Amino acid sequence: MSPYRLYLLICGLGSFASRTAFTLNLIYQATVVGLSPLQLVLVGTVMETVCFLAQVPTGVLADLVSRRLSVIVGYALMGAGLLVWGLLPSFAAILVANVIWSIGAVCVDGAEEAWAADEIDPDRVTAAFLRGGQFAQAGGLLGILAAVALATAGLAVPIVAGGILTLGLAALLMIFMTERWRPTETGSWRSMGRQVAAGARQVRHSALLAGVVAGTFFAGLSSEGFDRLSQPFLLPFTGGRPVELVFGGLAVLAALGSIAMTGLLGRWLDPKTAEAAPVPAGAAATAGAAATAGAAATAGAAGAAGAAGPAGLSARRAGWLVAGVEAGTAAGMICFGMAGEWWVAVALYLVVLLLRGASGPILSIWLVSATAPGSRATVFSIQAQADALGQIAGGPPAGLVAQRRSIGAGISVAGLFLLPAVALFGWAARQASSSGTGADLGTPEKALPEPLPGIDR
Repeated sequence: MSPYRLYLLICGLGSFASRTAFTLNLIYQATVVGLSPLQLVLVGTVMETVCFLAQVPTGVLADLVSRRLSVIVGYALMGAGLLVWGLLPSFAAILVANVIWSIGAVCVDGAEEAWAADEIDPDRVTAAFLRGGQFAQAGGLLGILAAVALATAGLAVPIVAGGILTLGLAALLMIFMTERWRPTETGSWRSMGRQVAAGARQVRHSALLAGVVAGTFFAGLSSEGFDRLSQPFLLPFTGGRPVELVFGGLAVLAALGSIAMTGLLGRWLDPKTAEAAPVPAGAAATAGAAATAGAAATAGAAGAAGAAGPAGLSARRAGWLVAGVEAGTAAGMICFGMAGEWWVAVALYLVVLLLRGASGPILSIWLVSATAPGSRATVFSIQAQADALGQIAGGPPAGLVAQRRSIGAGISVAGLFLLPAVALFGWAARQASSSGTGADLGTPEKALPEPLPGIDR
């Protein structure tokens, strides 16, 4: 199986297994396990804390040992954690399961993208990331339906099924996943320290990367408030209908919308359609430029042609998209917290879910383009660590506002936390725009991205 097809399989099956396990997870914890609201918050805090502490070490190991091994071990740990989660319904067991699952998740995070960027043909990387995002969204949609169906046999069943599927994915990767990339150093603690220093130095010396990492922190600061408070805020609007069906249906609608939006954004981002669709002049006020993963394969061309060339135009579009999507998300969250009518609240809830689901693939493309291959997984881990730190810091303030004022006020405050991220992403993109490209990875000029399969046709 080619790396391109295998990456799409990972995105689709991994998302399916995850959504199957987590769609009704909070209901399982609250009703079957009987966790209190404080315990529910502690479970999330443990998860984010483990992610924060483990991000850089696991990223360094991926860069110094093997991205393939990191991904396989990660999915195996995630599957094992989900089995503990579903089979042992107690607070202590769920905390342990969270630790296991979180370590696995950070092993995958960054290493998976770095593996794909190195193993997939350079002229197909852009298509792989955008199509992978669509496969993940489609898999998530099917996972929601599977979770609702399996829950008729018990709320623990979807979690156990998700764990089995994740372990199965790890087994498939052991058979089909190959790796041509080889580390340049041995995995000693000293070389690990040098690897962390190299990744941090790359972030520190790149305005684009520094802006992306800082923006990711504020995005994480915002996300916890919405994730923890949005469903309780919507509960009075459900009218006594089964909660699992209501939120399952909303998640399905959001997944369908995200699939469509990712396709539209991918078409707009593709350099071959860039000349036919000029960028609105006002967009430059909120964002700038960054190279897509495909444009990373043409960094030499972008540097020579500057921002006016096809690759440079695609780079600018990537930056505008990231900042624009985050700006829409912030506005949606602020207005959602102030909604008083059920149809307004539901519409804004769906808009926020849709935008958040569509932003991930484009941000991954942007970050891949701006990093050197030797420290790519480490930089991804630094960025993910910033996200985890933001989530750890952002939940309590939003929760405190929700407790003292109202749940809606807490959500609106979470939306305000996202505004600095919009400014930082835009600033980073403008820094890239001044040089005409996101990064110079030294790739030959000839490789321009192909039309995105299933998007441009």
